[in-house]
Amino acid sequence: MSVSFKGIVSKLVAAAKDFKSDVLTAAEKAPAIVADVQKDAPEVEALVELAFPGAAAIEQAALVAFEAIADAVEAAGPAAASNGLSVSLDKTLIASVQSVLPSLKAFAAKV
Repeated sequence: MSVSFKGIVSKLVAAAKDFKSDVLTAAEKAPAIVADVQKDAPEVEALVELAFPGAAAIEQAALVAFEAIADAVEAAGPAAASNGLSVSLDKTLIASVQSVLPSLKAFAAKV
């Protein structure tokens, strides 16, 4: 059985075309997929909450904290990478993190 370079290249080109077609098909269906996921979100969140009590609150606190950090890094620009960065957290964010710490610690102990 002989394998030619031309044969390999033609198979790679065909695979690339198939992949491109699949990506374009997925992009067309993305809005419908997002709508389905959003429709099912309450049920999924309820199941996650059953399996991991406090997960929703932990997720929300983490997202708010990450947003504060990302905003600070973005505002500092290139200086953040070379000099480091201190980030101030407001009372609300601190209270949010403090409220989820027990659940987070309990979750971490199980893992």
